[in-house]
Amino acid sequence: MALRLPGPVRVSHTVPVSDSGFVDEAPSGGGRPSRPGRVPRHTDRHAEPSAPPEPAARARRRPRPGFGTAGFVALVVGLLAFGAWAWSSRVHAGDVAAYESLAREVELLDRNLTPLGHSEVPPCREAPDGAVTRSYPPSTGPDAEQLVTYLVQAGWVRQDSDLPVYAHLTRTVGDHVLTADVLVPSDTSFVGSLSARSPGSSFGCLLH
Repeated sequence: MALRLPGPVRVSHTVPVSDSGFVDEAPSGGGRPSRPGRVPRHTDRHAEPSAPPEPAARARRRPRPGFGTAGFVALVVGLLAFGAWAWSSRVHAGDVAAYESLAREVELLDRNLTPLGHSEVPPCREAPDGAVTRSYPPSTGPDAEQLVTYLVQAGWVRQDSDLPVYAHLTRTVGDHVLTADVLVPSDTSFVGSLSARSPGSSFGCLLH
């Protein structure tokens, strides 16, 4: 009895095949559904990185002042303050020297012409200038011409002046011009008062 071999097996054309066999189109992961809410991450090594927001980038680039900057500013301010103090002290010393010279001149005058009353105001007490005044009795004060002659012999120079005074005199001490005004009542030749002044600087009085 002859055996009958089976014929070739036919494969449905609906089943996908490849060169190496059948292709399984089942979803990966064993058919399990994907978790909700998970967004797949796409990594692309060739993609350009996103630039940070402009305000944040500027904030990171802005340098913050450190202790070095604050120390430098404090040093500059300190040097300026010290320079102003040193210069004002130098100017004030010159004002005081001129005033002391004026006070000595009037004290020498007092030895010969004793005043009834007097006042002395050094620089910076009430004003930048220093002042020395002398008051004489209205009827027994020194003779006006006698007092002016004494001052001229002591080195003062009589100047023309529009002031309502009997005599206006000046004397230079360093870079300060001292002034002395002799006031005489209109109805007598006696001296009523002597007002001497030494100019000062407002800058010299700044820190005094």
